[in-house]
Amino acid sequence: LDHSNRNRWRPSRSPVLRAMSHELKVFGRPSSSNTQKVLWMLHEVARPFELTLASARLGHGSQQLCEHTGGQPFGVVDTAEYKQLCPTRQIPTLQDGDLAVWESHTILRYLAEEYKPDLHLDNARGMAQCSPWLDWVLASSFNLGCNHHLVDEIARTLPEKRDYEVAAQAHRGYTERLALAEERLTASGGPFLAGDGRRFSVADVPVGAELTRWSCAMEAWSRDAAAGVAPPVPALPALPGLREFFLQLQARPAFLQGCLSHEREHFGLQAAAGAVPLFGRTDHE
Repeated sequence: LDHSNRNRWRPSRSPVLRAMSHELKVFGRPSSSNTQKVLWMLHEVARPFELTLASARLGHGSQQLCEHTGGQPFGVVDTAEYKQLCPTRQIPTLQDGDLAVWESHTILRYLAEEYKPDLHLDNARGMAQCSPWLDWVLASSFNLGCNHHLVDEIARTLPEKRDYEVAAQAHRGYTERLALAEERLTASGGPFLAGDGRRFSVADVPVGAELTRWSCAMEAWSRDAAAGVAPPVPALPALPGLREFFLQLQARPAFLQGCLSHEREHFGLQAAAGAVPLFGRTDHE
């Protein structure tokens, strides 16, 4: 594979540690919420990794879709070598030595089990409490039901060319889907999803990534509405449980580095100087 387009992140490592460890490889792009889940998890398990930029939709020099800019995507996914790693040619893919792991939620489970089992609450019983939340995000069609529509309109299309009805429908999709997570957090007292809600786990990563995408999209929409280049933002729900969940995630450096910082950049939002409230607003409907 061509590794010319790549970012690197490595903690400082002593010669002894370098001899004891090897670097993992990730294929994807930081503006992909599925890739963000993996980057976030890699920071949680404190493993050095190399990121190779790979995409069929976005490329260098722009956060917008290549179909709008006429630019070239990062590629890689269209190569025969990549198909050997990931038969579906999707991102992300993780390479750990001679093992290739594809599908983001499978990668999350693998990283937790292999490198930090306390992230799946220590054992098989813990994983049984975490894993349903990963499956629920997939079964609820976040990705194709609201995620892609919202980010493609608000982050990847110029304001004058956006379809705000599509974006509003995606916003309603998030409101409907995340009601279950809100109910869970409210009932358990949170602040996290799995088990008794007291410990952060792999269950919080896919839900947290979806919540981050929704929050940044609505914050960007609010910014554009205030500038007069977008219609008013639809009503935003209160969601006290998810608001606290979002703040608790921001206390984790791995979330800030692997997810929130990339998503704010993708939507053209300023880097956060402190904790960011859900939707970028302290008020709500």
